[in-house]
Amino acid sequence: MLFDSSFLIAVMERPTPWREDMLERLGSFDAVVIDTVYDELVRLSRGNGRAARYASVAKDMVDRGELKLEKAVGSGSADDELVSLALGDDAFVATLDGELIRQLKASNVRVVSLSGGRVSL
Repeated sequence: MLFDSSFLIAVMERPTPWREDMLERLGSFDAVVIDTVYDELVRLSRGNGRAARYASVAKDMVDRGELKLEKAVGSGSADDELVSLALGDDAFVATLDGELIRQLKASNVRVVSLSGGRVSL
């Protein structure tokens, strides 16, 4: 399971049982954040306001090892790297980013999102 910053920030802002939902629907999974997404969280956490606070909390989860940090394979944008890795690993991607969801679906990558505060596939 690859995580995008939009999903992580959303579940920090409005706590949900996302882990339990994923376990129930998918079984066990590895929670992975790629370095380009981590870099986005670092950049966002340096800002001001609510989004910065929630990005900082998500970044701290990675720092504590609650989400596994992995190196992206290429040098593209976070979205491009998520699509590429998901295709190569046959992985799901957790995101709320509409454009990324369109890219993932066009590439036949399985998407995890939120609907009504719960995980949806």
